[in-house]
Amino acid sequence: MPDQTTQDTFPADPIVFVVDDEASSRNVIAEMVKSMSLPVESYDSAEAFLATYRNQRPACIVTDQRMPGMSGIDLIEKLQEQDLTIPVIVVTAFPDTQSTVRAVRGGAISLIEKPCRREKLWTMIVEAIRLDKRNSVKDAEREHAKQCVESLNEGERAVAHMLIEGLANKVIAARLDVSLRTVESRRAAIFKKFGVTSIASMVLLWLTAHPDS
Repeated sequence: MPDQTTQDTFPADPIVFVVDDEASSRNVIAEMVKSMSLPVESYDSAEAFLATYRNQRPACIVTDQRMPGMSGIDLIEKLQEQDLTIPVIVVTAFPDTQSTVRAVRGGAISLIEKPCRREKLWTMIVEAIRLDKRNSVKDAEREHAKQCVESLNEGERAVAHMLIEGLANKVIAARLDVSLRTVESRRAAIFKKFGVTSIASMVLLWLTAHPDS
């Protein structure tokens, strides 16, 4: 269950989530974060955190590697499965190569050995929040781009694909067996839905929605 360690936090404020089954460790980290005037929420398990997390941004997670049930590494991988890019700092008294590799592959920004120095942990928290601020902007841009692409109907999507290939309107009309006016109309509709005025801007938005395309 979450500890009541914050009051009157706001979505726009950076927030630190502390996930650790040991109350003493949670409290030490939470008190440090509060002393730096940042909101903090503490959870005694990864399961409790996931049950209440609502993608507040910007934020970061400080979690223990070994916990009953879902471990800190399991938490990282679960966030990755859900396409949540919140930065994670793992603290552990039992570092090993396999766990370090899993943590890094899952997106952990740091793995710190216990007992960890206050200054080092705070530096990593600040770095993590700065990273999440940048990530949250990129995620918002990607979500906007996805919504624009999803707003296209089948005909507009077909034209968009060919415009991205660099084909001229006349070539597109011939390939789709439609009139040139139809292609021009669909192109205008695409530009309007995307909020752009050029092919270059349209392609950039499309690639933002589909970075692997």
